[in-house]
Amino acid sequence: MTEKAVLVFSEEDGLAFELLALAKQLSNQLGSWTGAIILGDGGDRVAKFTEHGADKLFVISEVDSRKDGPDAIAEAVSHVVSRTSPRIVLIAATKVGKEVAAYVAQSLRTGCASECLDVSLKDSQVEVTRFVMGGGFLARQIFESYPAVITILPHRFQATTSKGKGELEKLEFAVQRKMSKVGFRAVEKSGVRLEDAEVVVAVGRGLKRKDDLKLVEEFAKVLGAELGCTRPISGDLKWLPEDRHIGLSGKRVKPKLYVAVGVSGQIQHVVGMRDSKTVVCINTDPNAPMHKEADYSIIGDLYKVLPVLTSVIKRIKEKV
Repeated sequence: MTEKAVLVFSEEDGLAFELLALAKQLSNQLGSWTGAIILGDGGDRVAKFTEHGADKLFVISEVDSRKDGPDAIAEAVSHVVSRTSPRIVLIAATKVGKEVAAYVAQSLRTGCASECLDVSLKDSQVEVTRFVMGGGFLARQIFESYPAVITILPHRFQATTSKGKGELEKLEFAVQRKMSKVGFRAVEKSGVRLEDAEVVVAVGRGLKRKDDLKLVEEFAKVLGAELGCTRPISGDLKWLPEDRHIGLSGKRVKPKLYVAVGVSGQIQHVVGMRDSKTVVCINTDPNAPMHKEADYSIIGDLYKVLPVLTSVIKRIKEKV
């Protein structure tokens, strides 16, 4: 039998703190406690989790969420969930988080809702809102079995300080790592957190050659923006690192300003940027779907438009 509690996990503490803000709201409605899972050394982290609203903290030191693979992390999280029997399990929808959620739900023979936007309580049932059909529609789904395992898109909620009780319980767990390292291949990464950027310039297939990225990079530089891209640019052409990809299978961003340069605006990309405050589209095709998503549209050749915009912005900044 499940308790009316809400349990939170993320391999990134910052995302766990965001989830605790939602968890606290839900546990207050349920009249129960809010818990968090810490994998690895608790140390100073325990106080920070308590500060962000955790009433109970479950620490497994044998597994480190910042070092171990998804298999070991998933086993450890599943162990805590089975021991505590919460009503709701909230996991950040990172690459690791989505794997962990699927494992936990499967091991407990319960439901899993992935990449959700919100969670609410409807009478005694848990209801989630999430994108479906490639992000073109919103669906509301209700759990019929519990615990409800839910992954939440990063940065949907603001971390708040809502001091919890901070009751600490250290759990012993002998993890059986099912995967072993047979080789290592470095993946090119830019090291930039696009999801934290206030200004983003995204480039798409409207760009003809890799060398022409210099044109877009100069424009992004004068704007003080981070450079993102569509999947073909990073995945197919390899012109930019994978962590620059914005879209359904990439990063979700919500900057104050989003400039789409030569981006057609297919739904797979739009899902990743639709929460942007102001959107500017630069595209030669007047029928490009991205124009419908934009607050301001420039129908023109990026090779002619960008140099002019870059020059104008430079002159404005020189006068300031």
